[in-house]
Amino acid sequence: MGDMTTLEDIARDHAGWIIWRSDVGRWWATRRGPVDLDAIRRGCAMTLDADDPEALAAVLAAQAELTAAVAADRATAG
Repeated sequence: MGDMTTLEDIARDHAGWIIWRSDVGRWWATRRGPVDLDAIRRGCAMTLDADDPEALAAVLAAQAELTAAVAADRATAG
């Protein structure tokens, strides 16, 4: 993903999330759509936070991998 340092960079690369920075400087992301209970139990989050934009980008990338794994498991299960 490269060096992402701005809110716009993160939002562009993670279109399924709403990205913002709080008034105390914390970085946040919340999904645009729902997350079902099975996905939550497997680690998918509805909302994430981080200290800085690079850390938020990293947790969003991890969520993308996890979401893809959940979807792949569902596709092979049925």
